[in-house]
Amino acid sequence: MAVTHIGIDLGTTTSGLAYLRPDGTPDIVPHADGERLTPSVVAFEPQENTTVVGAAARDYGDPARTVRLIKRHLDDPGHLVEIDGRAWTPTELSALILAKLKRDAERTLGPIDECVLTVPANFNELARRATAAAGRLAGFRVRRIVNEPTAAAVYYAHTHDVRGRVMIYDLGGGTLDIAVLEIDGGDLRLLASEGARRLGGSDFDEALLGLMADEYRRQHRTDLFENERQRQQALQTGEDLKKTLSRLPNAANLIGDEQLGLSRIEISRDVFEQAMSRLFTRTHMLVEQALDSASLRPDQIDHVCLVGGGTRMPRIRAMLRDLFGREPLACDNVDECVALGAALFSQKAARVREVCNQGYGTLALLEEADTGRVRYANSIVIPKNTPIPCEYSQTYVTSEDNERALEVAVTQGEDEDPRYVDIVGKIRLELPPGRPAGCEVTVTYGYDADQRIQASVTDHLSGRREEVQVEYVGAGVLSDEQIRRRAVEFRSMKIK
Repeated sequence: MAVTHIGIDLGTTTSGLAYLRPDGTPDIVPHADGERLTPSVVAFEPQENTTVVGAAARDYGDPARTVRLIKRHLDDPGHLVEIDGRAWTPTELSALILAKLKRDAERTLGPIDECVLTVPANFNELARRATAAAGRLAGFRVRRIVNEPTAAAVYYAHTHDVRGRVMIYDLGGGTLDIAVLEIDGGDLRLLASEGARRLGGSDFDEALLGLMADEYRRQHRTDLFENERQRQQALQTGEDLKKTLSRLPNAANLIGDEQLGLSRIEISRDVFEQAMSRLFTRTHMLVEQALDSASLRPDQIDHVCLVGGGTRMPRIRAMLRDLFGREPLACDNVDECVALGAALFSQKAARVREVCNQGYGTLALLEEADTGRVRYANSIVIPKNTPIPCEYSQTYVTSEDNERALEVAVTQGEDEDPRYVDIVGKIRLELPPGRPAGCEVTVTYGYDADQRIQASVTDHLSGRREEVQVEYVGAGVLSDEQIRRRAVEFRSMKIK
C-alpha cells in the first residue's frame, strides 16, 4: 500500500522528505547515508553512466560535471546545462534530486505515489510549474504546491501551539521569504508575503568568500583560487567559518592549498557582520515591507518564527528581537520544518488560505485623471497579496478606429513601468471590421488554489471572447508530452 501524506522541501542547498507517522507526528526520512537532509547537488559520472545526488555529488571532484543551486534557474525558460552532449533543463535536474529522495525514502516507507511540494513564496508562476513538473518526472503525483513559509507555519502551529498574528522569517540557502499569517488553531490565513529570490545563506557564503580572498591576497599577493574546484573548496571553508561564527565570537581555518600556499585565517563575528551589513540591511527592509503589506505594526505581531539555517546567525536574531521587542521562536529543526510542515499540510490543505504571490496585469494606455496625459503602463488586474482563489476583471477601451485585432499581454509584477514586469502570456482576439475607437474590452484573470493564472478577454460590441491558460516557451520548458516521455526514462536511470 502506497504511503500518503508526504511533504518535500526541494531546497536550493539541501532538500528533505517528511511523512506523517500513524499518530500524526511528522518526521524526516533519512537518506541512504543516514543523514536527514540531502544536499541539492547533482554530479554525472561518465565511466559508470551514473547520476550522483547529495553528499557524494557535493564532494565530487569535477566541477564541470557538477550542478549546484539549480533551483535558482527554475524561472529561466532558456537555461540549459550541457553534460556529455545532453542538455539538461532545471526541471530535469531538480527531478533527479526528487528521484533520489523518493528512492531512498521508499526503502524505509515502501511505495510513495504522491506528495506536497514546497516553493518559496516569491517564486513566479514559471518556477512553480517547473517544480510541479520536476515532481511528475521523479514519479510523484503532485497533490499541491505550497509556499515554504506557509508549510513552516503549519508546523509551528501544530508543534508549538502558535496562534494569533504570526510572522514567518525563512532564510534558507537561496531565498528569503517573509510571511504574515493569522493562525487560529488549525486554520491559517496568509495576510501578506514578501521575499527575495537571491538572498540566502549561499549569498552570505559568497560575500564571506570575498572577505577570505582579500585576506589571502594581502598575505600572498596572489588569488585564493585559480579554478572552479579551488573556488568550491574555498566556499566550503567559508561556510564552515560562518557556521562556527553562529556559535562562537571567533573562528579560524586554513585557506588555500599546498600548490597556492596555505594560510590561517581568523575572523571575528564583528568583522563578519560588518562585511555582511548590506545583506542584513536587505533582510530588515523586507521585514518592514511585509509588515506594511499586512498593515500591521511590530507590536501587533504575536509571534516571530524562525525557519532555515540562515536564522542561526546571531545578527538575524538580534535584529528581529530589537524590532519586535521579544525573542523570536526557533524550533529545534529550523532546517527541517518546511518539509515537516508540508507533510502536515497534506492533511490540512483545506484549512489554509493563501494569497496571490505576485501582481498580475496587462499593458495598456492609461490616462492620468489630473493632467489628461496618456502613458503606456502596466495596469494591475489582480493585486499582489489578494486572497486566492480569486477572479478579477478590468475594462479598457480601444484606442483606434477599425482595429482588426487585440493583443493582450499578461504581465506579472507590481511596477507600473513595463520595463520592470514580466510578460507571461499573450491573448489575441480577432475583431470585426468598421469598429470605432472607444469600444469596451474586458480583461478577466483568475488565480486558482494551485496558484495558476487563467486569462480571458471579451469584446463587448461583438461579444467575441478568447481565453487562454498561460503557457511558457523556451528551451528549458518541458511540454506535457516531454514530461510523460522523460518520466519513463527517469524510472530506469541509475541514481545513487
